[in-house]
Amino acid sequence: MLDAVIFDMDGVLVDSEPMHFATTNEVLAQHGAALDEAFYGSCIGMAERPFFEKVAAHCGLSVPIERLVRDRVARSLERLAIDPLPPREGVLECLLGLVASGRSLAVASSAHRVQVDLVLRRLGIERLFGATVSIDDVEHGKPEPDLFVEAARRLGVSPDACLVVEDAVLGLRAARAAGMSAVAFVAPEDDGAAHVEAGARQVFHELSTLTADLLDDWSLRDASP
Repeated sequence: MLDAVIFDMDGVLVDSEPMHFATTNEVLAQHGAALDEAFYGSCIGMAERPFFEKVAAHCGLSVPIERLVRDRVARSLERLAIDPLPPREGVLECLLGLVASGRSLAVASSAHRVQVDLVLRRLGIERLFGATVSIDDVEHGKPEPDLFVEAARRLGVSPDACLVVEDAVLGLRAARAAGMSAVAFVAPEDDGAAHVEAGARQVFHELSTLTADLLDDWSLRDASP
């Protein structure tokens, strides 16, 4: 049975990736560099340090990685604290329906703990989750499975009883490496082909369609001989 659902945060619970893209380029502009959306998109799901290591190599920067990380986290926190921060459409309906069905929920994010706590608090949904895991809580970020394995451990469920909801290919690979089923949540204009290739069981354009009844149906079919 799929007894637990583990959600990524940025891009799934909240539409924050455009903001992170903007703050990344604000930081890079100070060093005469910039990223296009395609390159940034290929990095979604990465933790700050490996992300900026990849960015520095791509842009030919010799700036200390710690400085780039510090500057972007500071800018992002400022924006997360003061900018409008509505949940993604269908998120509340999805979360409340799953909780009502008795399922345990968790967040597993490549963001730092201070960012995770701020976003969930501003959305007013922190009490819906039995566990929250940030990059500060594990040794390796996505596409390694650490974040999801730790979330399952904190919920007290086995990996094969977990469903992961991700918007990033790297996150789907991490979920599959953790031995979990996974689904992709993508923009309507995205056919999700890369996400299916990475192991997504299904592609959703609206989270409200991820219901307890659907998970019950999957669980019954998976259990059939």
